Order: sequence, then structure tokens, then C-alpha cells
Amino acid sequence: MTHRIVVNVETGVTSIVEYTPEEQATHDAAVAAQVAEAEAKSLADAQALAEAQALAEAQSAQQTTTQSTTP
Repeated sequence: MTHRIVVNVETGVTSIVEYTPEEQATHDAAVAAQVAEAEAKSLADAQALAEAQALAEAQSAQQTTTQSTTP
């Protein structure tokens, strides 16, 4: 389980407390959402890179074809 630090502002005493099941569930959901967002961004970045590479290859092939057919 995850822990949190509690500070008593009147006494200054600090203690480490385990999350309640509800707090742990909220924490786990937040972490899962961050992981999902990071994975989605990574996938989108990979797709954008693949599209850019395909476009560059197509442009290169078009230039090669144009140069070889021009007298």
C-alpha cells in the first residue's frame, strides 16, 4: 500500500499513514490514467514519425522518377 505523511500543525508531529482503500483506489486510478496518457502520446508520436518518413520516401521517389524521365 502507498503511504502518506501527516503533519499535526499544532504539535509539529509527523507520522506515516497507509492510504485507506478508497485513497489507494484513487491513487491507482490516477497512476493508470497517467500511464494510459503516456502510452497514447507515444503511439501518436510513433504514428506521426511513420507518416513523416513515408511522406519523405514518397517525395524522394517522386524526385527520382522526375529526374530520370526528364531529358
